[in-house]
Amino acid sequence: MRKAQMLRVYLAENDRIFGKPATEAVFELCKQAGLSGATVVRAIEGMGRHGVHTTSFLSLSNRLPLILEAIDEPEKIARAIELLREHLGDRLVVTWPVEVMRPKEE
Repeated sequence: MRKAQMLRVYLAENDRIFGKPATEAVFELCKQAGLSGATVVRAIEGMGRHGVHTTSFLSLSNRLPLILEAIDEPEKIARAIELLREHLGDRLVVTWPVEVMRPKEE
């Protein structure tokens, strides 16, 4: 097992940064920071400061939650946060320490 840091950025489908979908912009910034990878997960429902957003047929919200996650060395996550900080506005960003295990690694 090796020590690492988890980064999670909460976005919405209609969020935009640099005039493009926020997930694309955040991916680019994570790449600039040297992160080895990131994943975006689309949620089916969320609740927060802007109310409830759901995939309910009646709602058809375009503000469904998206969660971008990355796991990397703490220094790289810190670099990514510095690059992201000025572009994310009031979007929520969280980090926490994790231990990573890849069974094939020695």
